[in-house]
Amino acid sequence: METMRRRAIVFLLAGTVAGTVALVPSAASANGGALIELDRTHYLPGETAVATAYVWVPERRQDLLERGPFHAFVVPYGVDLREGRPIPDEAIRVGTFEVLDGKRDAFELRASYLVPDLPGDYYRVALCNVPCTVSGFAEPLSGDISIVATQREAELLTATSRLGNRLFGLRRQLRKAGKELEYVRTQLDLVAAERSDLQSRVEELEATLEARPATAAARPAPVRPIVDAWGAAALAAALALLVAVLALVRRRSDRFHVPDTIEELERDVEHPAPR
Repeated sequence: METMRRRAIVFLLAGTVAGTVALVPSAASANGGALIELDRTHYLPGETAVATAYVWVPERRQDLLERGPFHAFVVPYGVDLREGRPIPDEAIRVGTFEVLDGKRDAFELRASYLVPDLPGDYYRVALCNVPCTVSGFAEPLSGDISIVATQREAELLTATSRLGNRLFGLRRQLRKAGKELEYVRTQLDLVAAERSDLQSRVEELEATLEARPATAAARPAPVRPIVDAWGAAALAAALALLVAVLALVRRRSDRFHVPDTIEELERDVEHPAPR
């Protein structure tokens, strides 16, 4: 039970890592010689597994294909097949890869084999000839295989893997949402700053409009003359004419003498005043 729990935790982590790897180009697709793929993830001992690898071998290096046959080995983690080194005792040879012709420099390697009776755990599937002089093309070829004790264990590990992938997807969405939230916050800050600037400008304009009537009231109004210049001249002329008429009338009134007595009347008749 403890072993199964440990494998579930490891598989959960492996699923998360697999989700990360899925986002970037794999090494196998980059150089054509890094990954051995299996038709399933979990196998019971005695079940048939099919391993496939796609390699790119330039024409000048295709002599490597003649060094076969190339065998499939199941090895524990931490055990590697290295060119020029003896094959480790822990490596179990389970089958032989068939080299299928592809297009030009591309080739397909395929092996079908029975899963060995090993304790439930994760193992590596590796390729090499005997003696080991070619363990891959461009770099060593290898893949992962999970051997389980029961079908129920395989189902639980598969469910754990799906949960791990889902967890990775949710974390990725959370990071994306966090970036979007940060962008929205930045935009809100910009809008708030622009609003503050506009508010300041509005307050300045309102203050200017309020100050204009006060300035106009404080400014003294120009004194407007009651009579303009032409009117004053005409008035002066009229006054002068009036003065002259009055003087003339006064002079004429002085020439007439009204007698107060009969004696003065007789005297005026006898001696009239000169005109």
